[in-house]
Amino acid sequence: MADKYPNRPLIVLGTAGIGDSSIDPELLLDTPEQLGPFLDEFYNRGYRVIDTARNYPPGAPATAEPRIARHNTDGRFVVDTKVFSFTPGDHNEEGLAKSIDGSLAVLGGHPINVEYLHVPERTTPFADTLAAMDKYQKEGKFKKLGISNYPPEEVQQLLSIAQEKGYVAPSVFQGCYNPISRDIEKDLFPILRANNVSFYAYSPAAGGIFSDKKRPGNRFESSGMVGTIYTSMYKRPSIEAAVERVRKVAREHNVPGHDASLRWTVYHSQLLGEHGDAVIVGASNLEQLKKNLDAIEAGPLPQAVVDAVNAVNDSINDEDKQQYKF
Repeated sequence: MADKYPNRPLIVLGTAGIGDSSIDPELLLDTPEQLGPFLDEFYNRGYRVIDTARNYPPGAPATAEPRIARHNTDGRFVVDTKVFSFTPGDHNEEGLAKSIDGSLAVLGGHPINVEYLHVPERTTPFADTLAAMDKYQKEGKFKKLGISNYPPEEVQQLLSIAQEKGYVAPSVFQGCYNPISRDIEKDLFPILRANNVSFYAYSPAAGGIFSDKKRPGNRFESSGMVGTIYTSMYKRPSIEAAVERVRKVAREHNVPGHDASLRWTVYHSQLLGEHGDAVIVGASNLEQLKKNLDAIEAGPLPQAVVDAVNAVNDSINDEDKQQYKF
């Protein structure tokens, strides 16, 4: 598939749905019997990169990494993870060491590929955070520094500090990007491209809002923080009207609405393999993973569907264009 679409973004597996179901009953990827076939499916399709975090899954923090490690004893997957970033001090030297060493301890001794600063932690000066991350990168604890969910002006600050001080610079940015969430094309992408920073897109199908019917794992059906975030961002009148127009055109071409949004992000957005960009595909169970990968492997969309999806962002009123701010 990579040879057929040589400039397609890398496909990465998101793991916010993996964890201890005794803590969060909504989780369906917990036991070896559940998780083994799930990861095997991803691997057997030719994909090798997993994205996780110290606090994954949100409803049962710190239980995803050890489960991934049990199915990666041979290091067949490359693992990206994120430091814990939600309380003051998480990004000082001590806080970063605790999180990174915690990940290394449970990931089975395999090196971390990308270590992300998950969200901004603004009580610690950015220069101090970068100094610590530079130290740990030089110690071999991770290969690449990533940042996630930072606004453009803070991305530029981090890059400038790294250049001035000679610290390891962020080389990957992970953010929300899909047919609805596109404002970053104007204010963030130019900064990333000018500094050779790859973009990894999470929520490439906007949480499932384009689906023709409710799907297991739909983010809007989730309780807690995840469901609140997605409802706040996308359950808005002009967005729902625009999405329905895409569904209508997609149906005329026998393309499910969810597939249309996912395929647009992979094949018709500003993400390109030549920039090292990636699309992070999540799933709450094996069947959903198969459907998502089948959609991606179906290739580019018919032009009429592309045109309909491209029109979504322009038809949403400014009041409804809200990004979740960290």
